[in-house]
Amino acid sequence: MRSKRFPFSVSLVMYAGQSALSVGSAKDVSKQRFSARSKGWPSERPIRMQKRTVTFFYRLFGPKNRHVAVGDVVNDYTFWVMVQSSAATASSSDSAPTTDQRLIWINGNLIPRSEAKVSVFDHGFLYGDGVFEGIRIYNGQIFKLRSHLVRLMESAERIHLDPKLSIDEIEDLTRQTVAANNLQDGYIRLILSRGEGTLGLNPFSCPEPGVICIADSIRLYPEEMYRDGMKVIVAERPRIPVECLDPSVKSLNYLNNILAKCEALRQGLYEAIMLNTKGEVAEGTGDNIFVVKDGVVSTPAPDAGFLLGITRQFVIDTVAPACQHSV
Repeated sequence: MRSKRFPFSVSLVMYAGQSALSVGSAKDVSKQRFSARSKGWPSERPIRMQKRTVTFFYRLFGPKNRHVAVGDVVNDYTFWVMVQSSAATASSSDSAPTTDQRLIWINGNLIPRSEAKVSVFDHGFLYGDGVFEGIRIYNGQIFKLRSHLVRLMESAERIHLDPKLSIDEIEDLTRQTVAANNLQDGYIRLILSRGEGTLGLNPFSCPEPGVICIADSIRLYPEEMYRDGMKVIVAERPRIPVECLDPSVKSLNYLNNILAKCEALRQGLYEAIMLNTKGEVAEGTGDNIFVVKDGVVSTPAPDAGFLLGITRQFVIDTVAPACQHSV
């Protein structure tokens, strides 16, 4: 099975050979083992997938080397980063401002990047108290903007943050920012911060929220990874339990994900798979995960404790059926 290139961000997709995955009930999976020529063949951990359970071998060569090797004959896993190529992603129209000339929306005004500043007393800066959305631009079109804005407003509501703007007003300022920077392909970072307040955790000391919109180019991975796939690790650090922090809130505090990313970077890799505290696969450091096997697309169920991606839902609803894959 070959990867398909789609003009939007899809996260990580794993194509598995017949010998690499065991599919069946949780009871059946727990009894199955696979042989390998390498010593230290891993223990198993089940991934609760929609409509099925898949066994994921997360210690492929023992606990000291937890790589999921691209195209390795032992495990036959290949992770494909199904996003638009970095060259195209970084491009914009000839008349677009350079990075230094970008205009940033801050609290009602478009400000040159060199002058764009927030207060050191902003609780988003002090405590990560706020929410955000990361939205892609393809061929001058903002991908699933309304869906992202709905999730943004829901995240704000869950942390008791009133942006004092309607969803239509936020959509308008987002489009204004993209137009002002004349971007054809790029990335939008839309931020709702608690705003400037006093030292201390009290969110009600912040009378006015901060609203920031950044539109710029972005590069995620080297070009060859879009063609050949990528190696990843399974992070030692698990996802924050859902009992501690609602994963549906896309908060400004990404330290859990950043520390998992550090584990990968220290091994010379770009991405890590994060498990929940039950040992089930949850997500990447900034990606949802799909497994494609025998024409079936599987993805961790929501109760695994991860952010439900907008693109993830688009893959389930539109991309998989278009590729004649069931989910």
